[in-house]
Amino acid sequence: MNKSFHFTKKDEINSVSATPLQKVKGQILTVTGAAITTRIDEETGEEREVGLISAEEGTFSSISGTAIKGLDLIIDYMTDLAADSETEAVTCQIKVNVGKSNAGREFITLELI
Repeated sequence: MNKSFHFTKKDEINSVSATPLQKVKGQILTVTGAAITTRIDEETGEEREVGLISAEEGTFSSISGTAIKGLDLIIDYMTDLAADSETEAVTCQIKVNVGKSNAGREFITLELI
């Protein structure tokens, strides 16, 4: 793991069959843990950065650069919340948004609610 917050071994196992964030665009997720890691792309054999989210609604993943940048900030946010809290059970809600580039391609952004 390159960076994580409360992303357990169970979450890591479940992330192998995670739902892509594109399939839950527009939905709100209650995040319980998150991680950014690298995995080998099965088609190209190249290493690729992957954002992983453990939520009450399931386990989700994304290779979107904008989603991973947002997840990096969310991990920092949750780490700060846990440091300020008397309990380790820190969660936050995010909304999975989709934007369109000037070239017409969709990209994922994460909005902290």
